[in-house]
Amino acid sequence: MGKLRVGFDCRDLFIAQTGTRTFSEELLDEIRKDPMVELVPLSPSGVILPKGLVSKAFAHIQFIVWKVFLLPLMARQTKVDFLICPDYVAPFWFLGRIKTLPVFHGCNIWELPQNYNSVWRLYFSFLARLGQRRAFRVLTVSSFSKRKLTEVLGIPASRITVMPIGAKTLEKAADRSDNAERPLSGEYILHVGVLDKRKNLPALIKAFSLLPDQQLHLVLVGGRPSKIFMDSYPEIQATVDELNLTDRVHLMGYVSDDRLPLFYKHAKAYVFPSVYEGFGIPVLEAFQYHLPLAASGSASLPEVVGTGGMLFDPGDIKQMAGVIERLLALTPVELDLLRCGQMKALSHYSWPNAWNTVKEVMNGK
Repeated sequence: MGKLRVGFDCRDLFIAQTGTRTFSEELLDEIRKDPMVELVPLSPSGVILPKGLVSKAFAHIQFIVWKVFLLPLMARQTKVDFLICPDYVAPFWFLGRIKTLPVFHGCNIWELPQNYNSVWRLYFSFLARLGQRRAFRVLTVSSFSKRKLTEVLGIPASRITVMPIGAKTLEKAADRSDNAERPLSGEYILHVGVLDKRKNLPALIKAFSLLPDQQLHLVLVGGRPSKIFMDSYPEIQATVDELNLTDRVHLMGYVSDDRLPLFYKHAKAYVFPSVYEGFGIPVLEAFQYHLPLAASGSASLPEVVGTGGMLFDPGDIKQMAGVIERLLALTPVELDLLRCGQMKALSHYSWPNAWNTVKEVMNGK
């Protein structure tokens, strides 16, 4: 029996900023290691990250043409057996016997409509719904997301498989160097992620302002989202200015993977206040560095955090501040218990486990 030919829609390697790009990079690396599989990367040509309204409109048209026409035709020409689509939308015609596997990272497009352009959301939702109906199986990243896909889109639970994705690979030279410069001279708590509205960062800044330690800093790593409807930067900056925290809250912008480990390595704790996450990869990144972690108790985060961190109500600023304060005051014994929970999570959520789950789906299990 020959190798299984697996096609992979690589468009997000050029377009996505965080989540689906990390997913694509890490899963592709895992597939390449598999001697029983022949990976067939499929990419559109001439993809440019849109910046203005005209280029964004053109990018939307390119997306439709790619998903509806070019990707399925390319998949047929390369004679793949399966086609993995990491951005919700799988082709629904011109496929022949090719089996599609769309990956849904959550239901935020449907549950947080205010964060998206209504026209873009309409056609994206239309394509995603059509694609999942013709799919061989639907993949998702958490039990929470599986439940929501059933509730919101009506996909039968029997057609949805949860794959336990892992942390982003961050082991770089900067991480291993004891002589590398600290990103900040003082002690700080950390958040890593695009400045998206659902990340709830103004609430984190308000909670941070209530902490008694006036020497502590807050570091926010991440650039602004490409979609204006999601951009929380104006509100974040206004909150910092209003609370007179310009000397203690640091917006670092985009940080490369070569430097990002330094921010984790020297942080005092990690806080993840998001109101909606289909999974939450930064939780696992923080676990890799054994950071004390406090996270929102919403959506998938309790599932991912497990016993590796503390939870709070993302809508209750005083409670958030109280949990962060308790987190910073944990005893060595209590920290050891958290780290046991973190190691348990990291042993389950990994890219080898994720790929093995996908292969079981392909084999009809």
